[in-house]
Amino acid sequence: GEPQILGQMKEAYRKALELKSTGLFLNKVLHRCFFTAKRVRTETGLGSGAVSVSYAAVILAKKVLGSLADKTVLLIGAGEMAELACTHLLGQGVKKILIANRTLSKAVELAERFKGKAYHLSELKEVLIQADIVISSTGAEGFIVTKDLVASILRARKYRPLFIIDIAVPRDVDPEVNSLENVYLYDIDDLQAVVAENLSHRQAQALRAKTIIEEEVLKMKRWLSELSLHPTINRLTQKMEAIRKRELEKTLKRLRNLSPEEMKALEVLTQSLVHKILYYPIKFLKEGYHEEGKLAVSLIREIFELDEKAMEELDFVVEEAEEEPSDKRIH
Repeated sequence: GEPQILGQMKEAYRKALELKSTGLFLNKVLHRCFFTAKRVRTETGLGSGAVSVSYAAVILAKKVLGSLADKTVLLIGAGEMAELACTHLLGQGVKKILIANRTLSKAVELAERFKGKAYHLSELKEVLIQADIVISSTGAEGFIVTKDLVASILRARKYRPLFIIDIAVPRDVDPEVNSLENVYLYDIDDLQAVVAENLSHRQAQALRAKTIIEEEVLKMKRWLSELSLHPTINRLTQKMEAIRKRELEKTLKRLRNLSPEEMKALEVLTQSLVHKILYYPIKFLKEGYHEEGKLAVSLIREIFELDEKAMEELDFVVEEAEEEPSDKRIH
């Protein structure tokens, strides 16, 4: 069910984006969730191996017969187990699905959903002749598929192999069917062994998946903690940018004969210098925050005078510098 749930989440997120009803936090959390799910799928075998009886039946059929794409599959019963089997059969490339049920309307409903063909249970003999694989899950009292019934169609089938999987409780298929030539019967006990083996494999993969999830949760927590650094980083960046603009403005007033290209080059140069200078204090903030709590923030704010008063004074100085004419020229 995980792929279906993930698909629902992605669809809900897509609609939320269209409505512009998401923000920084939700975007980050959901992107991290989607990325984590992708890591689990690609780095573990958690999605492989049958852990449901219906899926195990389909995988067992594939294991014995190879590709199922050219096989005709008959489902006896139209309940939940049959519905799950249909889903897995389509996933394995099966193109021809026949559904026989005591209540024809239910068979028709299921057949329409999965592009199959519906039959009443009274037509079972004729339908069995067409089938390569039979999956039975009616839960009726007494055998639906008897030895005599199967024996009577072998010649019409030209003794083609018939693969029968009985997943009903109580059983739908007479165990004596297995004694017939080219007829292979598997019941729910055989499938439970497959499920148990795969479940053990999945449990081991689940431990790996848990490690991946813990890694991604740690990254998310780190991002959340760094989120509280943003005001300080923004102030630091704003202050350095204000100083850069002030000093560049003063310099440009003294350089009279610069071409537009030269002025642009100076702009790029000063921006590059500021970025390089800011790299180390910002790195210190991000790394030191996790080790020393808020000490790194306090140090940076004190060293660079990032309190409100200092920032207001800086704004005033910048405004004055922009307005003040200078007689000093560099020729």
